[in-house]
Amino acid sequence: MPAMPQSSSARPLPQLLAIALIAWLEFLQNGMLNFASSHVMGGVGAGPEEFSLAAMAYALCAVVALFNHQWCVQRLGSRRHLQISVALFGLGALIAGNAQTPTAFIAGRAVQGLGGAAFFTAARLEVAQLPPAWRAAGLVAFGQALLLGSALGPLLGGMILRAGNWRGIFWAILPCLPAALWAAQRLPLRPPATSRPRYHSSAFIWLMAAAFLLQWLIQQLPYQLFGHPQRLLGLLLAALGCYAVLRLRHPGRASDREHWQALKQPAYLLGLLCYSGCYLLVSANSYILPAMAIQALGFDVPASGALLAISFFAGMGFAMLYAGLLRSRRPPGLAPTMLCGCLLLALYGWLMSGLNGEATKLRLMLILLLHGGFMSLFIMATAQRTFRDIAPAAFGHAYQTKNIVRQVSISAGIALATVFMQARNALHYSRLGENFSWNTPQFVDALHQLRQFMPDLSDTQRLGVLAGELARQATLLSCLDFFRLESWIALGLAASVPLLRKRV
Repeated sequence: MPAMPQSSSARPLPQLLAIALIAWLEFLQNGMLNFASSHVMGGVGAGPEEFSLAAMAYALCAVVALFNHQWCVQRLGSRRHLQISVALFGLGALIAGNAQTPTAFIAGRAVQGLGGAAFFTAARLEVAQLPPAWRAAGLVAFGQALLLGSALGPLLGGMILRAGNWRGIFWAILPCLPAALWAAQRLPLRPPATSRPRYHSSAFIWLMAAAFLLQWLIQQLPYQLFGHPQRLLGLLLAALGCYAVLRLRHPGRASDREHWQALKQPAYLLGLLCYSGCYLLVSANSYILPAMAIQALGFDVPASGALLAISFFAGMGFAMLYAGLLRSRRPPGLAPTMLCGCLLLALYGWLMSGLNGEATKLRLMLILLLHGGFMSLFIMATAQRTFRDIAPAAFGHAYQTKNIVRQVSISAGIALATVFMQARNALHYSRLGENFSWNTPQFVDALHQLRQFMPDLSDTQRLGVLAGELARQATLLSCLDFFRLESWIALGLAASVPLLRKRV
């Protein structure tokens, strides 16, 4: 999207507030939903696979909306496009919040994806239109708004679950919509432009079909890889077939090739890869951390929400620290900053994998500070590296493409996290269950202790207590496995940073 002329009457301070209000909305909603995922699944009768399908539906509709972002702005104008997006986001929240079945919940999230996709890209592009003297402040406001929305998500989610039920997770976003509509009105007006659609309607249908099949393939990959690989192959062939039809019926024009040629920069392509890995890990963490805090460690819901918010509040602190260092006489290099972020993640995963059932809230809070440091330092350095060689005229398209990668990575992170927890839970539950028998001394001793500490319970009730402890231990071990794996992934990222430096 080419740079737009800046109005001489623009007032940056209201624009900064408007950018922040637009940017945080999607992150607030998704933060609350990820924290309350188990409650939502129980409320609509969904399993982990259906929950990941809802994430896929959100991501797919978001990708469709992002692909047409520029066209919608040109046809509707920037303000009207954002206002319609806010309305769609609210409508999706109403549908999901009143859902009685997994299908209705998935439909609500799909509508939210159509609306929410515009927020991140629109807010970031508005930063690029600020006067040069205010652009750094705009970046700070944008980044802090994202982290604030992510922090308030679990914090408010815990309060809502304690005060009511899971439906409040979606209803709570509705009071924020008037502020978002005000923010859309405050952003500079860019009227509709007379332009022809970039693609014919039939081409767009084939493109949608290919995107849907590819996203479905990503979502189904963990579930069907060993059981039904032929289904995955069929999805892949169908996606390739749709794309082949698109290319044959609508071959690329010279202008299309020029449109993409500007993005074929090594720094940009490697930056997209780093973005993808970071968002995948962050979304997987957002799904697994509530399970560990509530189900495995036994913390109450509000306290767990407050603990998880610590990570994002820490991220805000690290972001401000890094922004200050960038303005110093000797700003830190990009490669050392990315390496520092990776090492923080590795230390975070290693410390988390060493927790046990007696872990205190203070210890968990201190460890979560490291995760906040990884998010801020790695993403901010990646952003600098990714867009430094992109021409201003291609910045909008580059950021739109990056946001598509973000949506797909978040969806894939949730899908992989659900499958990982299912597989490891089944394995650990089976192994722990081998000692859940009258023939094992450990079981007899545990039952004997329960008879002493809980004399009013029957043996049947005591067996229920032991079964609950068995499930808790299996969940804890599965979470520890995830953090151990995350630590190794972080070390792999750290080892690749010098290689990335040589390539770009």
